[in-house]
Amino acid sequence: MNSFNERQLVALVQESLPYDTRYFQQLISPYLPKLKGYCVKVLNNQSDAEDAVQETIIKALTHLKGFKWLVSFKVWLFKIAHHECINKIRERRWDIMQYDDDYLDSLEATLPEQDLAALISTMLERLSFVDRNIMLLRYRTGLEFQEVADICEMKLSAVKMRHKRVLEFLTGQMDDTDR
Repeated sequence: MNSFNERQLVALVQESLPYDTRYFQQLISPYLPKLKGYCVKVLNNQSDAEDAVQETIIKALTHLKGFKWLVSFKVWLFKIAHHECINKIRERRWDIMQYDDDYLDSLEATLPEQDLAALISTMLERLSFVDRNIMLLRYRTGLEFQEVADICEMKLSAVKMRHKRVLEFLTGQMDDTDR
């Protein structure tokens, strides 16, 4: 298979759509594992995450003709995924409102054993959506702060400040569990 850079692949996809999608597959394949991991962590639900990834791919495919290089393709793709996750959370809130209290009680999380990864995961779940999202985009997908800011539609300084505060919060939580 030919080796093209991201810009070349985007141009090839834009030329070949809607009849030929093999370049689109080549373009999107490197991002799929991190995209799936991001959605699973944000949504805490494998099925919802798979739906969000599928919707992200569909939207990227249908809107790629109009893609402009204001941000990288990767940031654009993760921005679509970010919005799809928000939509899934909104749908879930509506669904939860329709269930009774027994269902809500069954959703309560139990504290994990003293496994460090489970402990950190539990602490991340306690963060606000915005803070958890910043941390996941930064560490799970390896995006730079500016890219995270673009996806979250925030100023760079706000992303950095929230990141710093979350690290301080998590450090304090870790210190409390050590006592």
